[in-house]
Amino acid sequence: MKKLLFNELLIHSTKEKKAKRITFDPQRTLIYGGNDTGKSSAIKTLFSTFGASPAKVNPQWKDIDPISLVKFSVDGIEFSILKEGKTYSIFNAAHELLKTCKSVTDDLGPFLAELLDFKIKLPNQKNNVITPPPAFIFMPFYVDQDTGWGDTWKSFGSIKQLKNPIESIIHYHTGIRPNEYYDAKSELSAYEEGMDNLKRELSVTNGVLHNMRSKMSTTEFNIDVEQFKDEIKELLVECDKLKKIEEKHKNTLVDLHNQMFVIDSQIEIADRTLKESKRDYKYATDVLPDTVECPTCGAGYENSFSERFEIALDTDRCQELLDELISDKDSLNDKIFRESTSLNKTTVEIAKLEEILQRKKGEIVLKDVIESAGRNEVNRIFGDKVEELNEEIRANLLKQEELKGKLKSLENKKRKAEITDLYLLRIKQNLQNLEVSSVKEKDYKKISGNINTTGSSLPRALMSYYFSIFHVIQRYSSAVYCPIVIDSPNQQAQDMGHIDKILKFIDENQPKDTQMILGIEELYDIDFKCPLVELKESHSLLQEKDYDEVGYYVSPLLEIARKERGMLF
Repeated sequence: MKKLLFNELLIHSTKEKKAKRITFDPQRTLIYGGNDTGKSSAIKTLFSTFGASPAKVNPQWKDIDPISLVKFSVDGIEFSILKEGKTYSIFNAAHELLKTCKSVTDDLGPFLAELLDFKIKLPNQKNNVITPPPAFIFMPFYVDQDTGWGDTWKSFGSIKQLKNPIESIIHYHTGIRPNEYYDAKSELSAYEEGMDNLKRELSVTNGVLHNMRSKMSTTEFNIDVEQFKDEIKELLVECDKLKKIEEKHKNTLVDLHNQMFVIDSQIEIADRTLKESKRDYKYATDVLPDTVECPTCGAGYENSFSERFEIALDTDRCQELLDELISDKDSLNDKIFRESTSLNKTTVEIAKLEEILQRKKGEIVLKDVIESAGRNEVNRIFGDKVEELNEEIRANLLKQEELKGKLKSLENKKRKAEITDLYLLRIKQNLQNLEVSSVKEKDYKKISGNINTTGSSLPRALMSYYFSIFHVIQRYSSAVYCPIVIDSPNQQAQDMGHIDKILKFIDENQPKDTQMILGIEELYDIDFKCPLVELKESHSLLQEKDYDEVGYYVSPLLEIARKERGMLF
């Protein structure tokens, strides 16, 4: 299991000429400040810098849209990630640019997944299997002030991008399905895709062989070649040249037709996707209201211009891809035409042999002898290819069965029961320690965490759940262990006795060798024995006095990132 640590957060606003720098202790850091001092904005910025946007962000903070830089380490190796607008740039410890990303899902997510050994793949709403965006890396470790205390696994806003992801992501992080499971699953998918390609190639090869056999004479010959010694000597040089030309044209044309098959399939997929995207845009524009209510949870989602604009962009990208594929098909047709023309030219050369081939010895025409030999050679070449493909298919099937067995072994019931037992033991202890009696075992029995209670008991019940998951992940997961970030645990008007228990519980139950960042409004005389970042000014997280200092660290990286994007000349 890899370990991620947050080392430092730097926020720089050229718009306001203000900035903030927060350094994190490797074990525990307390961010302390009253309401409206920017505590939650700082914590949310920490995650949004990684492309993991919390479910709710202060609109005023969105308007500022500051540049943010997070210095972090993975197993002791230092990195930095810089966010400017919707562009993310990752640097190593020597400030060398490793990656610039303009898309969270397509660029940043896969890069961070590789860096953090985050190997799970899940289907999106279009049933395309993708690497989940960065929010799913941090999901079990962050309790957001606004949404994390109302229900489990709801601190980030990108959950709806995937199709029913919660159970899968829980099983992944808790170790029920470890990285090895998704390694095997990806390998199995590669073999299944390879099988499709092998079957297509076998079908094409069999088709070519069948056509050639149907067009060739089936007459068999048993000729004494010595009778044609003089003629064969004359043909040696020309026949050698002819064989090379035939082999070249045969291989080239088969390859070109295979390419045409693939491009036709891609054009069909792109055309279908374009039509679906256009229907989605028309539906969002003409049918859906400005606010769409989720039929499951009742939450409202804006059908805003920006949402419709994203659909329009998808349509444009599909159209661009379709245009490129059609252009590629035209280019391929040109290549097939040129190759066919070259093949026709060889017939002129073959005509030069007609005079020799028409000579007869007795009742036999030399041309028939050569055609017979050619037919046998074609049968041999394509027959060998068919057998080779069949052997590859058999080997592929054996490997698929091996991988399916491995997947089954990695999902064994004994391991799942062991993980679930530890979870249940922990949550029962936690509920008791936090004096939560209103939650029944049937409501938390599933590790997915369906916590069913209300009032001041709900935050304490959720706290019990979160910490049980923290401990299960530490013991069984093969995924990266991220910093535990808890924002504003004093929820639902806890009385003094209970808030005291909550803070002591956090202090005493942080898993060993983990990093925790805790945001609170009051200390309640609890000594957390860690560095304290105190925020004092209302509505002013960023400070003028920090602007130059933070700019000193941010500006060099910003210059490199902008130069890479072509913004500096």
